[in-house]
Amino acid sequence: MAVEQDIFVAFHEALRSPEPTFRLRDLVRSELEHGVSRLEVTGQLESLRIELRGGGHEAAEDVVLEVLDFVSGWSSPHMRA
Repeated sequence: MAVEQDIFVAFHEALRSPEPTFRLRDLVRSELEHGVSRLEVTGQLESLRIELRGGGHEAAEDVVLEVLDFVSGWSSPHMRA
């Protein structure tokens, strides 16, 4: 559970960074490289998106949706996670 909380803290920090899309994408790439499945990463991002929507953070939710596109392959090859 601590690892799950750590990744959500990292996700939130990425969203507050100057380039949130790239920072969040890099975190997702790292997760995948460390053996976390795409399904699990997608679930983490969906949970984050729901949390952001409930809090009225539309711009941050848009970033998460972009990164979800990277994870699912709905982006240019150089942007995929």
